[in-house]
Amino acid sequence: MITDYWQYRFNKKVNIKMSGSQILLVIGGLVLFSLLAINVNNSMLNSDVQTDNSEYISTAASLGQSIINKIYTKSFDQGTVGNPVFKKSLLTSVSSLGPETGETPLTYNDVDDYNNFAQSDTTPRAGVFNVLVHINYVDDNDPNVVLTSSTSRTKRIQVAVSSKFMKDTLYMYSYKCY
Repeated sequence: MITDYWQYRFNKKVNIKMSGSQILLVIGGLVLFSLLAINVNNSMLNSDVQTDNSEYISTAASLGQSIINKIYTKSFDQGTVGNPVFKKSLLTSVSSLGPETGETPLTYNDVDDYNNFAQSDTTPRAGVFNVLVHINYVDDNDPNVVLTSSTSRTKRIQVAVSSKFMKDTLYMYSYKCY
């Protein structure tokens, strides 16, 4: 008797009839579900992009800070390497900022040797980063004023780090005073 019931139950044909309004409701539900799925996928993609951007910026900042730290270990000026200078006129002129003849990055001994220094660093996860350094004299009382014709006791170190994966170039500024 029980087996007859189950045979009857599973062999029975089920007729499902839907009206036009029910079909429209099903189609509407499928459309809403599709939109929800697209929005969830976009949110997950945007989250991944933000995570990657954070990694690129963090890597760029580390590279820039590494260069600044290296520059800070050098003397203020070629004239101050090994001996004190009491007159600003004895400091390297604005037009001569940069490495002296024959100097290489391994033999740089003062801050302005790094003027127009360029370097590319390749990282395993974030690719190639380009680093460019500019050194300028700035007004001792207002470091926002770059001096184009006179020296001062303050040099501004500008490090620009860029990558094809970053939207903008990261600029870092530091100052060294004498």
